[in-house]
Amino acid sequence: MAEEELERLAAEIQLQQSRGDAIRQQMQQMQSSLIEIGGAIDAINGLKKAKGNTLVPLGAGAFISCPKPDSEHVTLSIGANIMIQKKPDEAIKYLQERQKKIADAVESAQGDLQEIIKAINAMSQQANALAEAQNVRAPKE
Repeated sequence: MAEEELERLAAEIQLQQSRGDAIRQQMQQMQSSLIEIGGAIDAINGLKKAKGNTLVPLGAGAFISCPKPDSEHVTLSIGANIMIQKKPDEAIKYLQERQKKIADAVESAQGDLQEIIKAINAMSQQANALAEAQNVRAPKE
């Protein structure tokens, strides 16, 4: 019976570890999004300073040169291939709101991850106690 309980605990620990790994991966993606949004905000702020041709990043260190950008309009993707135009300050506000939502989600995920870690630790202690109890033998008389 104790052996079955150990197997159940081991399976539950593996399940919790998988959940933890999935949360960590989501957190990494959210952190990447936060960095990307921060870069977009910096770029929009830089529009005001653009005086002539501007280098536009394509990704992977590649750029194209473009004439002075329109510093009065910013086009934003809002999902599902839908684009909207906003004034730079409105675009920054929109991006900051998105950034806040993602930061809140990261914080929530960190809390979830801490709960998983606590559960894994508790189950590990329970499994260790069961394993030790199985190995204890009555003293010889």
